[in-house]
Amino acid sequence: MFVTLVRKELLGHLTTFRLAAALAFTVVLTSLTTFIGSLDYERNMAAYEREARRVREDLEKATVWAQVFPRIVVPPQPLSILCRGTLGAAGRTMIVEVGRIQVASWPLTESVDSQVIKSLAQIDFATAVALLLSFLAIVLGFDGISGERESGTLLQILAHPVPRSRLLAAKLAGGSLALWVPFAVAFTLSLLIIHTTGDVALSGDDWVRLALFFLLTCLFLTEVYALSLLVSCLVRRSETALIVCLLAWLMGGVGYMSVLPSAARHIIAEPPYQEYQDQLEELDEELEESLAAWEERHPSPGEAYLKGLERDGRRRYAHPKGYEWLARRQAFELEKRLELADRRYRLLWANHEPLAREAYLVDDGSILSPLTNYQVLSYYLARSSLDDSFYMARAGRQYRQTFLDFLRGRNAFGDRRWFTDDPPDQEPLLPDPEALAPAERAGGSPYMQRRLEWAAEQERLAASDPQRRLDLSDLPPFGGRWRRDLGASLVEMAPGLLVLVLVLAAAVMASLHCLLRADLP
Repeated sequence: MFVTLVRKELLGHLTTFRLAAALAFTVVLTSLTTFIGSLDYERNMAAYEREARRVREDLEKATVWAQVFPRIVVPPQPLSILCRGTLGAAGRTMIVEVGRIQVASWPLTESVDSQVIKSLAQIDFATAVALLLSFLAIVLGFDGISGERESGTLLQILAHPVPRSRLLAAKLAGGSLALWVPFAVAFTLSLLIIHTTGDVALSGDDWVRLALFFLLTCLFLTEVYALSLLVSCLVRRSETALIVCLLAWLMGGVGYMSVLPSAARHIIAEPPYQEYQDQLEELDEELEESLAAWEERHPSPGEAYLKGLERDGRRRYAHPKGYEWLARRQAFELEKRLELADRRYRLLWANHEPLAREAYLVDDGSILSPLTNYQVLSYYLARSSLDDSFYMARAGRQYRQTFLDFLRGRNAFGDRRWFTDDPPDQEPLLPDPEALAPAERAGGSPYMQRRLEWAAEQERLAASDPQRRLDLSDLPPFGGRWRRDLGASLVEMAPGLLVLVLVLAAAVMASLHCLLRADLP
């Protein structure tokens, strides 16, 4: 009897025009958004590959340590085609610097789309499912009990030896299966589009996440359908049930998505940005004062000993005596910059932390609405949540410490190779500065013109000299866990999943309680 009731419920939904219309809308919209998302992913992957190639080329051309600032670039996440989330579908980049510590990463993309394409790309697969199929769940479930009560069908069914609990279970099962059909069709078509359109390589972990995303969506649709059945049990008239369900859908979906960010901005106070700017200026002034005090204790050998050519972050053809002084000054400055980097990071985080708490409050508050809860859970599965951005940033900061240890191991901070690639026997621009009169050292003097011509010839020879390039074969690569693994993602999803299951169970139990106590005419 239970199977018969499920079949009756399922066929009753599958043969309705509202399911056919919802299937058509869902397939068209999800296919369109997936197609645009695949093209967007393909372009973002090309941007990532260009940037990664540029990073490699810059490191290969580096001749001094000052030019070695590895830029971390990571590819876009394949599942972001379906769930763009907070991060979007672009790859991410971070700059590893001695004097700065980054709080977060930045999107790596070159957008050339029109505003229409950009708007369509923002409506991803998860958003389309959350809006369209949740609306369908309401349309299918609002009269599940009240409609049959009004028509007298419910009384006829219960005249047979059918427990009310089994009737409710059959309605829930049949309605859920009817909702899963359009989702399964749209999901399958989207996977085909991803496979045929974009150059996407899905790993085993990605396929597991896709399977979990499918199950999550099925559970979400069942939850919304169960809530609509609950409303149908609570009221007697189908029109009233429809109004209540639509109002709840608007308030818990579109309305809640709009109100939550605004509420977060009012709950959490944002510090004035000018205050942060003033604090940074104080740190810059402290660095300048420290360098001035050091130079006062260690006077410069004179401008003539420092005269050379500066280009692309490196110096050439200065006097060895000047290089010695510059190396000591550079060692002091770098250590001071490292000290200030920690303080600068604390100031930066103090300025960004309220903004991060606002965003986290939005994610945490989304748990109160089935639609927003489902979307945030999808973002965790796709690794496109806000927390995934900070997860990568933490990996970037750990790599910065590895990079600093590498520089210290090569004695880069106290070595003249930080700023010059001149060999020890390199002839300086001014071989004997003290033997030259000030007029001869002037820029327009015949002597300086001849020396600058000599330096230009030396530059031509140095450009093809492989000995000037740094050996970075032992530079530690950026690796490790810059992406959250599946276990860590599930841990972050646990509160949202628990609420989803509890709401579903509560809706079923409440519906059963109402149905058992209902006094049917």
